[in-house]
Amino acid sequence: MNILITGAAGYIGSNLIAALSMIQEGLHINAIDNFHSTKKQRFDITCNNLDLGNKCDFSEEDFYDLEKVVPLLEQTDVVVHLAEEKEKKIYSERSAITFAKVMAWQKNVEGYRRLLEASIICGVKRVILCSWAGVYVTSAKNKLTENEPLVPINQYYHQKISQEYYTKIFAYEYLLDTATLRMSNVYGVGPASDRWCVDSEPGVIPVMIDSALRDGEVIVHSKGLQKRNFIYIGDVVDALVKAIFFKGKLSGSTYNICSDEESKIIDIADRIAEICGANVHYKDVKWQKNIIQHATSNVRAKKVFGFDPTMNMHQRLQAMVDTIKNASK
Repeated sequence: MNILITGAAGYIGSNLIAALSMIQEGLHINAIDNFHSTKKQRFDITCNNLDLGNKCDFSEEDFYDLEKVVPLLEQTDVVVHLAEEKEKKIYSERSAITFAKVMAWQKNVEGYRRLLEASIICGVKRVILCSWAGVYVTSAKNKLTENEPLVPINQYYHQKISQEYYTKIFAYEYLLDTATLRMSNVYGVGPASDRWCVDSEPGVIPVMIDSALRDGEVIVHSKGLQKRNFIYIGDVVDALVKAIFFKGKLSGSTYNICSDEESKIIDIADRIAEICGANVHYKDVKWQKNIIQHATSNVRAKKVFGFDPTMNMHQRLQAMVDTIKNASK
């Protein structure tokens, strides 16, 4: 099987390559990234730490540059689309329109549509889109299923939702086998042990750990009662591998990739502070109401391709602290 991974040098992409490299026979990876949000030297270190042999070929390319990508698609069975062009996420409802935002739309949405079209022409069998659970609107329901309404509260979410619609359209109208995997908040040290966060946007857990190790305190906004659904990077990679090798048809379906329960920010902060010997410091901030505050259901992913998230968050946090400590030596 030949797999093309876009955005391959990022946090999820690097860990996916690491996991796929452990599969012994009949697999080849073409990986592309333009290093817009990831440092090339970080990816070089990751590749050097992995025993890739001749299993993976990397090209520094933009996924929307079809002149460069079509030759790769012609030898591809499955595309895993992780790439995205973006500015730093802005969570307010009102933000200025910038040239960078316009270009991000062209690249992320229209570029993805063209990638789907080229995939059909080149005979690609399956395209897997990685999206984010932030596309849901806040709901009173305990756990949101994939059938809940989506609300584009800012341009970033709008792009993700538009990509998801194209994923469905190309499955229904052109019979390209596609799927969308909606991730909750990804954290942890996975198969690529030197990659524990997104370079451009580390996320709340890596930021807390860094602060605890560097300053001896964990900053918690307000009282830390906010709940989040966190998903271990190893579980995300497992879901992607299951989707890649799924024997049946995914037919444009969407799957929530999330853990079975939510965690309070204060509970995570207390655990990190305990591991690092740090103090918890509370800071009053204006609440960002557009950040996802609800839980999602992973029942469909469990039923269709046997997704089974692990539940060892305390151990995962300890592993992250140990890894970050070692990296700083």
